Amino acid sequence: MAADLGRDDRGAGEPLVLLHGVATSRLVWRRVIERLAHDRRVIAVDVPGFGESEPAGPGFDLDEVADRLAAGLGLERFDLVGHSLGGAVAVATAARHPEAVRRLVLVAPAGLEPRATGVAAALGAAAERAVYARLVVGYQLAARARGRQAMFGATVADAARLHPADARLLLDASRGARRVSSGVRRALEADLRDDLAAAPMPVGLIWGTADRVVPFAGLEALRRLRPDAAVETVAAGHIPQVESPAAFAAALERILGALG
Repeated sequence: MAADLGRDDRGAGEPLVLLHGVATSRLVWRRVIERLAHDRRVIAVDVPGFGESEPAGPGFDLDEVADRLAAGLGLERFDLVGHSLGGAVAVATAARHPEAVRRLVLVAPAGLEPRATGVAAALGAAAERAVYARLVVGYQLAARARGRQAMFGATVADAARLHPADARLLLDASRGARRVSSGVRRALEADLRDDLAAAPMPVGLIWGTADRVVPFAGLEALRRLRPDAAVETVAAGHIPQVESPAAFAAALERILGALG
């Protein structure tokens, strides 16, 4: 079953699993995986339906995805970090497999502010069209500041200043994204607040202060939901592990240290 999940596996020791957001893959962790693997095993995984991981069913059912992930990892116990859509998957995994998740860290997570079904469906379809268009013309645009701003202005704090190599990394990460529309829709419809509130493991939260996708203001609602959570912020937009990898890795290290 483990072979069903695309993964990058570095280091040795207690395992730390990294889950990416929608329309990307495990490649978004490339700038931080080695920084985090100096004293632990770090596994960046393609969420089912993205990258090299086969979909878990015809759409993007969070329970099915969580079960496929837990089975495919082949680990008895691990720390779990989920970014954006991966945050929703991480909460679902922790709820369904609490014995496996030692510590749970959410990075600007989806699934905690439900939207109406029609709105979620429209945003999912728009996201899929945008990803397709970006892959058609993106590599030519990546070399120019205006091109990077056009492609990533909604997700990166200052996309014009994003390094062209990082822009190409984000484009590469979008290849193999087969569940963009259904993933966005399910993440926007989901209400995992009760699951997060009841999660028995320690919880950490990391947020980019300039996040426009999952707005920074949402952090306060989660703080009320989990007043015991360890919290760190990064001066970045929605993808701090790419925009500010050193600061993100340091923030995650502090979170893991605080959670014990």
